[in-house]
Amino acid sequence: MGTASPGEKLDIHHVHLDEHKRLNSRIMRAYERLREHPETRKTHLFHGRYENIYPPRAEFPEIEPLLDWILENCRKVLGPDNEEPGMAFWFNEMHAGDRTTLHTHNDDDELLSGVYYIEVPNHSGDIIFHSAGKKISFTPAAGDLFLFSPALPHEVGENRSHAMRLSIAFNVGIRAIDDDA
Repeated sequence: MGTASPGEKLDIHHVHLDEHKRLNSRIMRAYERLREHPETRKTHLFHGRYENIYPPRAEFPEIEPLLDWILENCRKVLGPDNEEPGMAFWFNEMHAGDRTTLHTHNDDDELLSGVYYIEVPNHSGDIIFHSAGKKISFTPAAGDLFLFSPALPHEVGENRSHAMRLSIAFNVGIRAIDDDA
Protein backbone atom coordinates (compact mmCIF):
# COMPACT_ATOMS: atom_id res chain seq x y z
CA MET A 1 0.00 0.00 0.00
CA GLY A 2 2.90 2.38 0.51
CA THR A 3 5.95 2.72 2.69
CA ALA A 4 6.60 5.11 5.55
CA SER A 5 9.72 7.23 5.64
CA PRO A 6 10.62 9.83 8.26
CA GLY A 7 10.69 13.47 7.21
CA GLU A 8 13.76 15.67 7.38
CA LYS A 9 14.62 16.17 11.10
CA LEU A 10 11.09 17.33 11.93
CA ASP A 11 9.63 13.89 12.53
CA ILE A 12 7.25 14.20 9.61
CA HIS A 13 6.18 10.84 8.24
CA HIS A 14 5.21 10.54 4.59
CA VAL A 15 3.35 7.54 3.15
CA HIS A 16 1.92 7.16 -0.33
CA LEU A 17 -1.12 5.00 -1.03
CA ASP A 18 -0.26 3.34 -4.33
CA GLU A 19 -3.86 2.22 -5.02
CA HIS A 20 -5.37 5.65 -4.36
CA LYS A 21 -7.08 6.42 -7.70
CA ARG A 22 -10.20 4.27 -7.37
CA LEU A 23 -10.56 4.91 -3.64
CA ASN A 24 -10.12 8.67 -4.05
CA SER A 25 -12.65 8.72 -6.88
CA ARG A 26 -15.26 6.99 -4.67
CA ILE A 27 -14.52 9.35 -1.77
CA MET A 28 -14.76 12.39 -4.06
CA ARG A 29 -18.17 11.33 -5.40
CA ALA A 30 -19.47 10.68 -1.87
CA TYR A 31 -18.05 13.99 -0.63
CA GLU A 32 -19.81 15.87 -3.43
CA ARG A 33 -23.05 14.09 -2.47
CA LEU A 34 -22.62 14.97 1.21
CA ARG A 35 -21.14 18.48 0.90
CA GLU A 36 -24.56 20.12 1.30
CA HIS A 37 -26.17 17.36 3.41
CA PRO A 38 -28.22 18.88 6.28
CA GLU A 39 -26.01 17.13 8.86
CA THR A 40 -22.73 18.36 7.34
CA ARG A 41 -21.10 20.90 9.65
CA LYS A 42 -18.79 23.67 8.47
CA THR A 43 -16.45 25.60 10.77
CA HIS A 44 -13.57 28.08 10.67
CA LEU A 45 -14.91 30.70 8.24
CA PHE A 46 -11.89 32.62 6.93
CA HIS A 47 -11.87 34.90 3.88
CA GLY A 48 -15.29 33.68 2.76
CA ARG A 49 -14.59 29.93 2.91
CA TYR A 50 -15.13 27.29 5.54
CA GLU A 51 -11.80 25.59 6.19
CA ASN A 52 -13.27 22.57 7.95
CA ILE A 53 -16.13 20.55 6.48
CA TYR A 54 -17.47 17.59 8.52
CA PRO A 55 -19.75 15.28 6.51
CA PRO A 56 -21.81 12.87 8.64
CA ARG A 57 -19.72 9.71 8.99
CA ALA A 58 -22.81 7.50 9.24
CA GLU A 59 -23.74 8.59 5.69
CA PHE A 60 -20.21 8.10 4.37
CA PRO A 61 -19.26 4.39 4.20
CA GLU A 62 -16.87 5.14 1.30
CA ILE A 63 -14.49 6.83 3.75
CA GLU A 64 -14.02 3.81 6.05
CA PRO A 65 -11.29 1.95 4.06
CA LEU A 66 -9.22 5.15 3.96
CA LEU A 67 -9.70 5.84 7.68
CA ASP A 68 -8.64 2.25 8.46
CA TRP A 69 -5.47 2.70 6.37
CA ILE A 70 -4.72 6.05 8.03
CA LEU A 71 -5.14 4.55 11.53
CA GLU A 72 -2.92 1.61 10.59
CA ASN A 73 -0.17 4.08 9.63
CA CYS A 74 -0.75 6.13 12.79
CA ARG A 75 -0.30 3.00 14.93
CA LYS A 76 3.07 2.37 13.22
CA VAL A 77 4.22 5.87 14.18
CA LEU A 78 2.77 5.85 17.71
CA GLY A 79 4.08 2.40 18.56
CA PRO A 80 2.51 -0.59 20.30
CA ASP A 81 2.42 0.97 23.80
CA ASN A 82 -0.40 3.39 22.98
CA GLU A 83 -4.06 2.67 23.56
CA GLU A 84 -6.32 2.20 20.55
CA PRO A 85 -6.45 5.73 19.13
CA GLY A 86 -9.63 7.66 18.39
CA MET A 87 -9.83 9.91 15.34
CA ALA A 88 -11.56 13.12 14.31
CA PHE A 89 -11.39 14.13 10.65
CA TRP A 90 -12.59 16.91 8.39
CA PHE A 91 -12.28 17.92 4.74
CA ASN A 92 -10.40 20.95 3.42
CA GLU A 93 -11.70 22.22 0.10
CA MET A 94 -9.40 24.84 -1.44
CA HIS A 95 -10.31 26.78 -4.58
CA ALA A 96 -8.21 29.26 -6.58
CA GLY A 97 -6.69 31.85 -4.24
CA ASP A 98 -7.42 29.90 -1.04
CA ARG A 99 -4.69 29.27 1.55
CA THR A 100 -4.55 28.06 5.14
CA THR A 101 -2.77 30.23 7.71
CA LEU A 102 -0.09 29.06 10.14
CA HIS A 103 -1.60 26.95 12.93
CA THR A 104 -1.16 23.89 15.17
CA HIS A 105 -3.53 21.14 16.31
CA ASN A 106 -2.45 20.70 19.95
CA ASP A 107 -5.70 21.67 21.65
CA ASP A 108 -6.73 18.54 23.51
CA ASP A 109 -5.37 15.00 23.77
CA GLU A 110 -4.00 14.76 20.24
CA LEU A 111 -1.05 12.42 19.80
CA LEU A 112 -0.68 12.78 16.05
CA SER A 113 -2.06 15.00 13.31
CA GLY A 114 -2.08 14.52 9.59
CA VAL A 115 -3.43 15.17 6.15
CA TYR A 116 -4.34 12.88 3.24
CA TYR A 117 -4.67 14.26 -0.30
CA ILE A 118 -7.57 13.26 -2.55
CA GLU A 119 -7.48 15.76 -5.42
CA VAL A 120 -4.29 17.77 -6.05
CA PRO A 121 -4.09 19.93 -9.19
CA ASN A 122 -0.68 21.33 -10.16
CA HIS A 123 0.21 24.56 -8.30
CA SER A 124 -2.56 24.08 -5.72
CA GLY A 125 -0.39 24.85 -2.69
CA ASP A 126 2.41 23.20 -0.75
CA ILE A 127 2.16 22.15 2.88
CA ILE A 128 4.77 24.10 4.83
CA PHE A 129 6.07 23.04 8.25
CA HIS A 130 7.84 25.48 10.61
CA SER A 131 10.39 24.48 13.25
CA ALA A 132 13.32 26.28 14.89
CA GLY A 133 13.27 29.10 12.36
CA LYS A 134 13.22 26.64 9.45
CA LYS A 135 10.52 26.04 6.87
CA ILE A 136 10.22 22.72 5.11
CA SER A 137 7.82 22.56 2.20
CA PHE A 138 6.29 19.54 0.47
CA THR A 139 4.38 19.54 -2.80
CA PRO A 140 1.69 16.90 -2.23
CA ALA A 141 0.23 14.48 -4.74
CA ALA A 142 -3.04 12.57 -4.68
CA GLY A 143 -2.57 9.56 -2.38
CA ASP A 144 -0.01 11.24 -0.11
CA LEU A 145 -0.36 11.00 3.66
CA PHE A 146 1.65 13.21 6.02
CA LEU A 147 1.71 12.47 9.77
CA PHE A 148 3.23 14.93 12.25
CA SER A 149 3.15 16.22 15.81
CA PRO A 150 0.03 18.25 16.64
CA ALA A 151 2.37 20.92 18.08
CA LEU A 152 4.23 21.39 14.78
CA PRO A 153 3.19 24.72 13.20
CA HIS A 154 2.14 24.36 9.57
CA GLU A 155 0.34 26.21 6.81
CA VAL A 156 -0.79 25.62 3.24
CA GLY A 157 0.31 27.87 0.41
CA GLU A 158 -2.09 29.57 -1.97
CA ASN A 159 -3.94 27.45 -4.52
CA ARG A 160 -2.65 29.01 -7.76
CA SER A 161 -4.50 26.54 -9.97
CA HIS A 162 -7.99 27.04 -11.35
CA ALA A 163 -9.23 23.75 -9.91
CA MET A 164 -10.27 22.63 -6.43
CA ARG A 165 -7.85 20.79 -4.17
CA LEU A 166 -9.40 18.40 -1.65
CA SER A 167 -7.74 16.88 1.38
CA ILE A 168 -8.73 15.22 4.65
CA ALA A 169 -7.12 16.52 7.82
CA PHE A 170 -7.34 14.65 11.10
CA ASN A 171 -6.22 14.35 14.70
CA VAL A 172 -5.59 11.07 16.48
CA GLY A 173 -5.86 10.89 20.28
CA ILE A 174 -5.97 8.37 23.09
CA ARG A 175 -9.60 8.75 24.04
CA ALA A 176 -12.49 8.07 21.71
CA ILE A 177 -12.90 11.34 19.84
CA ASP A 178 -16.41 12.21 18.71
CA ASP A 179 -16.26 11.60 14.96
CA ASP A 180 -18.83 14.33 14.34
CA ALA A 181 -17.15 16.99 16.51
